[in-house]
Amino acid sequence: MLVGEAVSMYETFSAALYVIYSPPVVLFVALVATLMGLRWILTSIRIFEGTEAIKDDLDEKGGEVPDEALTRLIVRMLSHYRDNRATIRTMILVCTLGGVCSFLLGVAVGLEHLSISAGGISFTLDNYLVIPFMLLTIGIALTSLASSYYFSRFARVWDERLDRIEESESLLKETLELDRR
Repeated sequence: MLVGEAVSMYETFSAALYVIYSPPVVLFVALVATLMGLRWILTSIRIFEGTEAIKDDLDEKGGEVPDEALTRLIVRMLSHYRDNRATIRTMILVCTLGGVCSFLLGVAVGLEHLSISAGGISFTLDNYLVIPFMLLTIGIALTSLASSYYFSRFARVWDERLDRIEESESLLKETLELDRR
């Protein structure tokens, strides 16, 4: 629905704006968005495969995991996060922007008229059949925003862990330098 609505939007503009919203321009934007979406999916798969490999190693250990093996798994997870930190931050940003844009497009698709004033908000729907599609689009937007929220929590926890490790490394380095004197 989003793609169909985005493509049909250019029909409502005047002839002066037709150059900007011409079918080749809309097709180019749609192609770029599709390629970015495919890249997003492949990047997500790569990150989740790394996490899944670490989880599978933990599952192979069985019930009780020796401290040394657990430490190795934690170090692998920290390394995996450190290697993908920039990508995860980009994923958070894209999820947030995508969620907001999907929400706005989902609401804008079905509204025929919207008026916001100090007295309140009034709107008319284009057609009642649009409501299920609006709800679906809003659901997709909320899912994207929820993903962004949970990615942010995940990143915050691992950033905290990395900061503590860096602090410990600095303290260890200072301690070892003091011992050499």
